[in-house]
Amino acid sequence: MAVRLLRTLAPLAIVACLLAACGNGSSSDSDSGSSGDSTILGPSKGFEVRTVYARYAPGVPFGPQLPKALVDEMSSQSCPMKPRIVSNLLMECDAGKTVYLLQNPIAQGDVASATPLQVGHHNIWYVKVALDQDVAKKLSSELPSMTGEQLAFSYDGTVLTSIAIDSSFHPSHFAITGNYDKASATKLAQELTA
Repeated sequence: MAVRLLRTLAPLAIVACLLAACGNGSSSDSDSGSSGDSTILGPSKGFEVRTVYARYAPGVPFGPQLPKALVDEMSSQSCPMKPRIVSNLLMECDAGKTVYLLQNPIAQGDVASATPLQVGHHNIWYVKVALDQDVAKKLSSELPSMTGEQLAFSYDGTVLTSIAIDSSFHPSHFAITGNYDKASATKLAQELTA
């Protein structure tokens, strides 16, 4: 009787272990840079692209229906902050004091070029970014299934910009916009390519 019970329970235990290991949207992939990796990665010291799970700007939450405790934690976070893991997601801020909950990196690597550019004749600047070929290729392979999702582009633990993915987005080049003047846009461009 005990042997029969073990033969019945053993396959169920194996299935339960596999489900636990691959649950929560993760996969059994060995690619540690994948957003499906079950190991939560903290911020890198370089450039990375992550899927936005949720974000919070004062009075404007964005994302799935979140537990009240998580919304309270995001809304009480002061920016700038040291990135940290919260509910198995990375919490980071941007320069505009928006708090993000981010999934594991889709792509990490180098920026091929970053150029500060002026908008018209005003003191408004942005940074035109071209990604390293390998980073762009990795990101391109993930994009077809991501239409409508939000991506965050981070550098050194701070969200630089976020976008909604649509068919017009090309990962090899994009613009980082914000409250940049010539000096701050030039500094960011230099940091991204250092």
